[in-house]
Amino acid sequence: MKQRGTDGGVEQQPTIYDVARAAGVSPSTVSRAFSQPGRVSFKTAEKVRLAAQEVGYGNDLQTGSDIRSDQTRHTGVIGLVATDISNPFFVEIFRGAEHAAAAQDMMVTLINTNESVPRAREAIARILPHVDGLLLASSRMDSSEIQKIARGLPTVMLSRPVSGIPSVMVDNYDGAVKAVVHLVDQGCTSLTYIAGPYNSWSDSTRWRGIVDAANALGSLFTDNAGATSLKVSRTVTLQPARMRNLARPTLRQLPVEEPSFIGGRRAFEVWAKNPTDAVICFNDLVAMGFMQQARMNKVRIPQDVAVVGFDNTEISVLSSPTLTTVAGPLRAVGRVGTANLIALIKGMKAPLMAKPRELPTRLIVRESTLKATS
Repeated sequence: MKQRGTDGGVEQQPTIYDVARAAGVSPSTVSRAFSQPGRVSFKTAEKVRLAAQEVGYGNDLQTGSDIRSDQTRHTGVIGLVATDISNPFFVEIFRGAEHAAAAQDMMVTLINTNESVPRAREAIARILPHVDGLLLASSRMDSSEIQKIARGLPTVMLSRPVSGIPSVMVDNYDGAVKAVVHLVDQGCTSLTYIAGPYNSWSDSTRWRGIVDAANALGSLFTDNAGATSLKVSRTVTLQPARMRNLARPTLRQLPVEEPSFIGGRRAFEVWAKNPTDAVICFNDLVAMGFMQQARMNKVRIPQDVAVVGFDNTEISVLSSPTLTTVAGPLRAVGRVGTANLIALIKGMKAPLMAKPRELPTRLIVRESTLKATS
């Protein structure tokens, strides 16, 4: 609800302070919930979202299709802006986007930003006149910048939520929980998370899932040696009677210099100074680099360290041992995101405060974590 000014005529737009009062949280928590949802709990993020909807925060945000003239020339081209096209993660999303666009007689052009926010800004500014809409995949740009872009051009977020903009992603939290439960079941008692970029929404969400899963395992272990079950995430309910091992694993987070094969190799050298039973890597590329460096240093996988990746890209089956990884339907992310974008381009009104669409994950267990049978 908009607030009427003291002169009785000018309406003031709601602010994050209004949202904070309605949600019963601090303004800084509201800011984090909008810019980095993975840094707050799901319950808090949902409370903030509903409060924002209640006070009308963000309702003035128009999608590009709302303010573009009906006479605007359509190009039949969609821009997909990715942070690193050397990562197979983005290739899979692109394939899905291309398929959905072709079904509507449109094309997708791929723009690589090399993990650089300034380069992303420049690329988007240059491409805006030549595309009908944008797909922003794992963008590192500030939410306010992205919202400004969306005011001028139909925009859909992939792998990151931004308030007021349609978004499609995989359930990173649930996937991280599954990885931790599997590793503990294999007998791992100490875990390292080799993290991604500090401003990655997926990274912070995965870390939160790892921490919550470890705490849940610890509470079951403490309470009657795990006599009861406990629901941890959307699809994971811990059932101690079915687990071979039960413990609260110790955790640490190890930032990676870059979310790449080389970054994984360098991360191994840091990990080796204080090794743990298992590592969960930000993506498959990092995991593959870690495993190669481990082999070069005579560290056995999974006997000495179990390794889990994320994304289930094609490279995960090319290593020896093959890589256990959290799989998300990446092509579906591209297809669904593109279908939503085309609907916006054609004039459909986006529900500005709609919840992000999260697609389910599954854990693909391969040789790199099977300690119990190795």
